[in-house]
Amino acid sequence: MKPNIPESRSRTDWSPGTRSILVPVVFILSLALVGLLVVAAKPRTPKVAAAPPKVLMVGDSLSVGKFGEVLHDYLVSTYGEKNVAVYASCGSSPEQWLRAEPIFYTKCGYREQRPGRYIFVDFDHGRRPRAVATPKLEKLVAEQRPTVLIVQLGTNWMDGLMTGNPAKQVEISSYLERFIAAAHAPPGTVRQIMWIMPPDSSHFSKRVQGTVETLIRRASVRDRFDVIASRDLTHYVPGKTGADGVHYNSEASAEWANRVILRVKRKSTLAGLSY
Repeated sequence: MKPNIPESRSRTDWSPGTRSILVPVVFILSLALVGLLVVAAKPRTPKVAAAPPKVLMVGDSLSVGKFGEVLHDYLVSTYGEKNVAVYASCGSSPEQWLRAEPIFYTKCGYREQRPGRYIFVDFDHGRRPRAVATPKLEKLVAEQRPTVLIVQLGTNWMDGLMTGNPAKQVEISSYLERFIAAAHAPPGTVRQIMWIMPPDSSHFSKRVQGTVETLIRRASVRDRFDVIASRDLTHYVPGKTGADGVHYNSEASAEWANRVILRVKRKSTLAGLSY
């Protein structure tokens, strides 16, 4: 009898066509595996915290006073002293911060707080303060290289609007356009502008106050910047809020500032600039 010898299994027949397909596939898969191993072995670069924004704030007499002080302290506590610069010139309007316009010398008060420098000029026992030149926005932007520009200006336009002359509104609109262009001038670091509009006043009519607010709002749509409506946050009561119908006393200024800070926080967070 013949022994039971198991039949050998037939070899797989790899035809030349099949081999021509499989060889490149195996090669590609090998390369992919090697790549994955190299990536896995490569040490990961630790995440570096984003640098805090640099903030420049400019304002008028309201920022020379307690309002400016409270805003400055908040900005420093949030972004660090080396990243904050605050300038305020009593009696100034946006055009007087522009390089193309004549130098405006304030004679009623000035605040300058920036890294390594502090100047505060105000009435002292009834004596009028010395005159100080209002700095130009283009120079401040070039020197400070801010990421965020906060503007507290507009109240000093109201006197010129009391007559209702339409030409004055056209002029103000032009100044607003030029001011925003100056803010974005080289080196072009400004990413966000927040305009703190004038607070409520008992000295100026609602029409005049509304006109300034409307002009700033229109400019904000045209030139894409944020606005903070201070009249929604304040109510001027003569004899309680202040004495002249325009300027707020220390207590009322601090209250207004703290309400504005809440809006600044909200708008900074929305822009991805919070820290």
